[in-house]
Amino acid sequence: MQQKNPQENIPDNLADQFFSEFEGAHDVQYDGMFSNMGNGLSPGDFLANMDLGQSPTWFESTSAETQLDAKDSLHPQILGYSGDMDPYLLQNYCFNQSGTFIFKQLSIHSVSHGNNPVQFLLSQPKIFSLSRQEMGISEISDNAAREELETLVSADTGLRLISLFRTFILPQYPIFSENLFPDAQISPPYLLAAIYMVAQPFARFDDVLSIELAYESLNNPALFKLINKALDYESHSPNLSVVQTLLLILLRPSTNPLILESSFKWSLHGLLISTSQTLGLHYDPTSWNIPPWQISLRRRLSSTIFAVDKWLACSLGRPPLITRDAWLVTSVVDTDSHAINLSPGIWSQHVCIAQLGALLGDVLSKLYTLRAIQETASNIETTLNISKRLLEELSVWQTQSSVHFNVAGSLSTIGTLGYHYVQLTIFRAIIRPFVANVSSNIDLNESTGVPPINRQEVIGFARTRVRTSTTAAVKFVNNLKEEHSHMFWPQWSQVAFSSICFLELMMAVSSPDTEEAVIWFQSLQQVRKEMRLKASMLPVLRLGLLRIDALFWKGIDKVLHLEPHIRDALEISLETNSG
Repeated sequence: MQQKNPQENIPDNLADQFFSEFEGAHDVQYDGMFSNMGNGLSPGDFLANMDLGQSPTWFESTSAETQLDAKDSLHPQILGYSGDMDPYLLQNYCFNQSGTFIFKQLSIHSVSHGNNPVQFLLSQPKIFSLSRQEMGISEISDNAAREELETLVSADTGLRLISLFRTFILPQYPIFSENLFPDAQISPPYLLAAIYMVAQPFARFDDVLSIELAYESLNNPALFKLINKALDYESHSPNLSVVQTLLLILLRPSTNPLILESSFKWSLHGLLISTSQTLGLHYDPTSWNIPPWQISLRRRLSSTIFAVDKWLACSLGRPPLITRDAWLVTSVVDTDSHAINLSPGIWSQHVCIAQLGALLGDVLSKLYTLRAIQETASNIETTLNISKRLLEELSVWQTQSSVHFNVAGSLSTIGTLGYHYVQLTIFRAIIRPFVANVSSNIDLNESTGVPPINRQEVIGFARTRVRTSTTAAVKFVNNLKEEHSHMFWPQWSQVAFSSICFLELMMAVSSPDTEEAVIWFQSLQQVRKEMRLKASMLPVLRLGLLRIDALFWKGIDKVLHLEPHIRDALEISLETNSG
């Protein structure tokens, strides 16, 4: 008997047939099923108001205890749109009054329904025990971990370090809420350990800690061991405390200011991003049915992580791990300051810095992806068109933020450095086609798309603008004072200072004549001198100083291939500097 081909009954254009029928269809049966349901409520609204009754003992269903991020024993994991448990199906579950549908060992918690339904999976605390045992991860007793922490850092010292964190670091990174602010008695020990290590450099500003930690600092290896052990355990079912801990470790400056720890930081950053996505921090919770303080906290965390991704990627020369399409909160607004004890002025400065981080993300995506470099490194016209728009956006940001940065402080200093760093990053891309063509002996007329008559004009204009930018950045270095040692410098700031030196070096060795090269070399020598004088009080300068000094120690002419006129300019600048 001949088998029937299953493809025979399929129309040639199934999609067209489906949509043509769909457009004219009207489901009378569906309307009849739901027309009298729930006094006009939609099916989703009706089902969301149904109560399943008594909950299992491991999950108490009162609304106060089922807040998304407020119950320590229940850690939410987002149910994404492409998973097998489709949120558009899940929104029709019979959720109880607190938005929860409960199974035996897990529950589904709905925070939003309609066009963009969002649900979280809440698991019974012990459900991952077997997985942890299989990986050799022992159960961690909170009491034992807290006792271990208190043997390393006394309760009084912990309170003082938390206070220092609030003063020096929280304004830059408002990743906590007053509703759930770190407490030495109740917060997870691993989170407290991270806070203590980040705040320790500011112990000299506390009357007691300035004496207690003057000769014997915290036992950082033991604190790191406590954190790493906890993170291994919590990775199976993370919560916001895990994200906050990872952020603090990532932001913490290297103990050795001469080492960037690129590999460790980037690996840690990857763990931060994946954990954040597990907890749904890539969503925008503005319309979710959760308390306002949780909405604001989640938005601040999301914005901070988005910005950290851009600054870290730029400083380490890596592609960002986050894209705008997959991360909805890229900045913050005034209402996101809910339940955070910051003055309006400080909050406005934080908003500006968050916006600058988002702008840096645009710079990286348009000028520094591998594909963007392939398309722009040999085409000055394309590069200039893209860069012009970015520089205009940066100029608008600078104009608007100057009102908020007119008061001296750590945020205004970081914002100003960030502005210079983003501007230098754009100009590095602008000058790239000229430098690339000089190095590869490609005909500039053919590769850039610029007519020969305009070539020198374009090059001259670009180099003049770069000079203006680096001059402003060098002036920023010159204006650094002892008071700037009292602030928290983020990891990327080390590379920002180093970038000033290396951009000036690149401009010097690519100069078209001796006179211009001398100007660049002399400026580089001047900024090296300033950084050397201030490096002892500002360790953030030491990495850049070491990296540029290493080239001079080896001999610039022995490290780089120099044209004869560049060699002459180097000798002139060295003689002038020695004189």
